[in-house]
Amino acid sequence: MVRLRRRPRGGPSRIERSESAHAAWKSIQADLKGTLGEATVRATLDKSSLPCLHDVRLPRATGEGTTQIDHLVLLPEGIMVIETKHYAGRLSGHPKDEYWRQRLGSETEGRLIYSPIRQNAGHCAAVRAVTSQVSLDIQIFSRIVLTGRATVSAGLQPYVKDCDALGAELVLSRGGIPEIMLDVWQRILRVAGHTAG
Repeated sequence: MVRLRRRPRGGPSRIERSESAHAAWKSIQADLKGTLGEATVRATLDKSSLPCLHDVRLPRATGEGTTQIDHLVLLPEGIMVIETKHYAGRLSGHPKDEYWRQRLGSETEGRLIYSPIRQNAGHCAAVRAVTSQVSLDIQIFSRIVLTGRATVSAGLQPYVKDCDALGAELVLSRGGIPEIMLDVWQRILRVAGHTAG
């Protein structure tokens, strides 16, 4: 039997944390949301039966360090680079902006978040640096997939997809994979140190 204790009268109604504990908690929450979003996209990709890689690390195009890519998909016509975001609230901005604004609930100011378009441009550059060692003619497709409950301003809508739209696009991309694309995929696998999944 579990006994519940009442909180003392006048005591705090919620757990109080130190600033560092609160920051750690927020970081854990963000990681969990990211993992949930990536799992949702992964399920969509698994239904497509196309070769995919998840959580890929490639050298940055600048040669300094590595970059982490949520998903890569091998298509007959190129490589799709997917950045997954699990956001809530209202997102606004311009496709060329470095930052978007996220507003939750009744917030008027909200907070600035780094543009997923910009983030994925860096990922695409890393993929291009790897694929160009096989062929300079490989198409790289950037996709931003939102899995949360966020609504997006009209200016950003053409640049983001939900999982249903991604799934519909992948259905149209089925077909035989040319030999050159298989060579490119093998190059990515070697550089990333992954096995196809």
